[in-house]
Amino acid sequence: MIIFAAGLKEISPTYYEAAEIDGANKWQRFIAITLPCLSPIILYNLIMQTITAFMAFTQAFVITQGGPNDSTNFYALYVYNHAFKWSNMGYASAMSWVMLALISIITFLLFKTSKFWVFTEADQ
Repeated sequence: MIIFAAGLKEISPTYYEAAEIDGANKWQRFIAITLPCLSPIILYNLIMQTITAFMAFTQAFVITQGGPNDSTNFYALYVYNHAFKWSNMGYASAMSWVMLALISIITFLLFKTSKFWVFTEADQ
């Protein structure tokens, strides 16, 4: 939220003044000004939160250790269990490489599709 707040602070008020003079309502200003100006920040947060989601481990490990019937057994916790609980290092290493590949593919796809929805100063 701090990153979004900083991004909102960086949007020039002159954009909103010009849109208001042109007769745009609040929703139109949000769609035409705020979202395009925040799109690089949205991309950054999307990538960071995707990576963080794959690394979810601590909460499940401390609270439930996988939970009843593996209901909170996240991927990272499953890798940990294979490596250190069941001493299956080879399988855990392979699973870690799969996780790296998945994160890389998702990040690559986000960067490739960003040219359609992320607006920068070079686009103006």
